[in-house]
Amino acid sequence: MSISLYELFLVLVIGQCIFLIFAIQYIPKKHTGANRAIQYLLAIYSLFLFERAMGHQFERDFLRLYGNIINTFYLFIGPLVYTYIRRLLFYKNGNYQLAYYHYLPALLYLAYCFYHIYIYHSIKDSNSYFITLLFWNDVIFFVFISAYLFKSNRLLNYYKKNEEQELSFNQTIIKYIKIMLICLLVYMIFWLLGIVERFVIKLPVDIRMIWDISCLIFGIQIYIVGFYNLKHPEVFKIRFPLNKENESKRKNTLDEKEINKIKNLIDTFLEEKKGYCRPELSLSILANEINTTTNKLSWVLNNIYKKTFYELVNEYRVEYFLQRIKENDHKEFTVVSIAFDVGFNSKSTFYKVFKEITNFTPTEYIRKVENLQR
Repeated sequence: MSISLYELFLVLVIGQCIFLIFAIQYIPKKHTGANRAIQYLLAIYSLFLFERAMGHQFERDFLRLYGNIINTFYLFIGPLVYTYIRRLLFYKNGNYQLAYYHYLPALLYLAYCFYHIYIYHSIKDSNSYFITLLFWNDVIFFVFISAYLFKSNRLLNYYKKNEEQELSFNQTIIKYIKIMLICLLVYMIFWLLGIVERFVIKLPVDIRMIWDISCLIFGIQIYIVGFYNLKHPEVFKIRFPLNKENESKRKNTLDEKEINKIKNLIDTFLEEKKGYCRPELSLSILANEINTTTNKLSWVLNNIYKKTFYELVNEYRVEYFLQRIKENDHKEFTVVSIAFDVGFNSKSTFYKVFKEITNFTPTEYIRKVENLQR
């Protein structure tokens, strides 16, 4: 049995995939529900890569007879990607499950696989049958996975849009999921090219090269999953609003006494206690600190302060940073260390927020202060 360098590479990626399946179990502060979904995905990816690396070692009749059973697992990719993102980004969704009908196509396809095995030896025009089978396999898988890719992207966009309502910082998790979805999108584009090349018109790119590139994309995605899950295990979640929660938010108007009480508690926490210096500060943490609900707190921020949670907290942080600069702290400490002291959790977030609020970069502002002091 001879193995090419490319096939050896795929085997190494499969080994990495299997390692991650077990390693994710031991991540500190792990998100059990989300990690379980990504483990299932990694298992499917490794199966796909194994088929590509070692499939030629099996007899053609064996693959034609039983190969479709492996294809069943590909119909789980879309629902699992969506489930993974939903569990990872939204609290109270740690054990979120899609309704059973999302998995019906996979079960129906599996039933067809057994029917295919039953009628295999009675097929008369096998070439025509398998061409038709391959075409509908590719089209069904492409449409099904693409639908969940679109659905997952909408979920990520919702998170990005509402993150500022609940968190006072930006997370690398958005970049991670975006790259993960882009990898899947590129994979689906190559899948579509494969359909066109095989069944519509011959392309300059050979079908085998398309498959090889698709496998490389899976390999890249596996390394991305490994890097982010092992380096950034902690994820700060936001709420996923159900219809009932949305209705309660629209109806939720507070009386003046409660508004003033919540506002005073917010001001005390931020101004006297300097609670904004906590890098992990979120809407739920603040609500717990002032003994109110996240819905009431969110209502006060949106309707009284006219700001998102992200805007309010980071304005306090920038203001404190400016105070530290006027006191010449930058001559003793670095700009980034002062930024972390006032509550920012990353250099990129600090520079972005500072520029938005002051219209200066930190360096430009410090130079301006020093010129005035002279």
